Amino acid sequence: MSLFEDMPALSPVQFFGLSSDCLYLKGSIKPEKSHLLPSAADLLDEEVFADVYAGWNVDKLSFYVAVHQPFQKVGEGDFRRGDSIELFIDTRDLKTKGVISRSCHHFVFFPIQVQNFYGREITRFRNEDMHRLCHPEDLHTAADLDSDSYRLLIEIPAHCLHGYDPLGFQKLGFTYRINRFGAAPQHFAVSSDEYTIEQHPATWGTLKLTKE
Repeated sequence: MSLFEDMPALSPVQFFGLSSDCLYLKGSIKPEKSHLLPSAADLLDEEVFADVYAGWNVDKLSFYVAVHQPFQKVGEGDFRRGDSIELFIDTRDLKTKGVISRSCHHFVFFPIQVQNFYGREITRFRNEDMHRLCHPEDLHTAADLDSDSYRLLIEIPAHCLHGYDPLGFQKLGFTYRINRFGAAPQHFAVSSDEYTIEQHPATWGTLKLTKE
């Protein structure tokens, strides 16, 4: 039996890493081409059903997610079984770190309010290198739903991001998982079919914080 038979299939994106510019924001993010993150669908053999836009300034990280499918339901017991958006952020982009550190963050957001909030931080640390989870009321989210799609505007203030220093560190570790009811999710950089991405920040992509 080959030593490699039990290993997951590796795609080119895992050998070279996926990175993208993340442009500076003067105000609120809008669905403009300059802020659109690239799709990894061809590399990960996934269906594209959402567009994700990202921007930054010293006060916040902002995301605009346009899902081109109707909202159906929130997963009961396991939010990944319904419609939700997960964002994974490492404020220091520590690709050599094998576990979740205090600079890592895992957020989940919903198209409707769940327990009175649209989003919350759910980072799970594996050692004492941790930070206090931010309060859901500190996350700014606006949802817009119609019959065939929905959109979420997400703003994560700097004080919710431990170690966030965009003037001193111009890169962030980043990936996302956009879940949908009854079908496969969409990812950035690496598929959760191959890795438990919430536990392996070294597999996340990179956002380069730029002003041009």
